[in-house]
Amino acid sequence: MPESVAQYAEVFDVGQALQSVGGDVEFLTEVVGLTQAAWPTLLTDIRDGVSRGDLHAVETSARLAKAAARNVSAKRAYECALQLYTMACKGDLQAALNAIAPLEQEVEMLRFFLATLADDLCPA
Repeated sequence: MPESVAQYAEVFDVGQALQSVGGDVEFLTEVVGLTQAAWPTLLTDIRDGVSRGDLHAVETSARLAKAAARNVSAKRAYECALQLYTMACKGDLQAALNAIAPLEQEVEMLRFFLATLADDLCPA
C-alpha cells in the first residue's frame, strides 16, 4: 500500500472502499470524483441553512453528507455528519452550528486525501 494511503487510513479506509465497489478501482475513482464534486455544495447548504435557522435544510444536507462520506468509507467525516444531522433533527440550532467546524475539518482532510487517491491506486 502506498505510504500516502496508509498515512490517511484514519480518514479514509481504502480497503473498505474498494470492497464496497467489488474491487473495481475505476468505479471507485468515479465515486470519489462524484463525492469530491458534492462536498462544496453540501457544506454551503449546511452553512446557509444554519445561518437562516432552517434546521430542516441542515438536516437534509447533513443526511446527504453522511451518504457522501459513507460512499467513500470516510468514517470520521460520516461521524461528524451524523452528529450534525442528529443536532438538526433535535432542533438544536446552536449545537448544529458547533458541529459544522468539525465536519468541515474532516472534509478538508478527506478532500486532500481523495485528490491524491487516483494517482496512488493507479500509478502511471
